[in-house]
Amino acid sequence: MLIVLHLALMIAAVISFTAGVGIAMFARKKKNWLKLHKAINTSGVIIGLAGAAMAFANVLTSAGNHLSGLHHRVGFIAIILFCITLYLGFYSFKAANKTAVRTTHRWSGRFSLIAMLAALIMGLKMIGVL
Repeated sequence: MLIVLHLALMIAAVISFTAGVGIAMFARKKKNWLKLHKAINTSGVIIGLAGAAMAFANVLTSAGNHLSGLHHRVGFIAIILFCITLYLGFYSFKAANKTAVRTTHRWSGRFSLIAMLAALIMGLKMIGVL
C-alpha cells in the first residue's frame, strides 16, 4: 500500500513541477505568473517529500536495502535538488547577487526535473509498467 502511495505522490509531484517550470518558461508575460509558479512548485516539493516518506516507510517495513538501486539513488538526488531549488527560488528575492542566485535556481530546477523524470521512468520500469 505504501508503494502505491509513493507512486501516486511522485507522479503528482512530477506533474506539479512540470507545470511550474512551464509557467516560468511560457507564462512570464501574465500578471500573476510568479505567484502561481511559487505556489505550484512549493506544493510539488511538499508532495514530493510526502512521496519520499512513503518510499522510506516502505523500505523500513519491508526490510529492504536503502538506496540499493539506480532508481533509489536518482530519486534521492532529485529530492535534494528540488529542495535546493525551492530554497534558491525564495532566497533569490533577498540575495545580494540576484542574477547569480536566479541562474543557479533555473539550472537546479532543470536538473531536478530531469532527475525526477528519470527516477519516475526507472521506477515504472522496475514495477513493469514500462
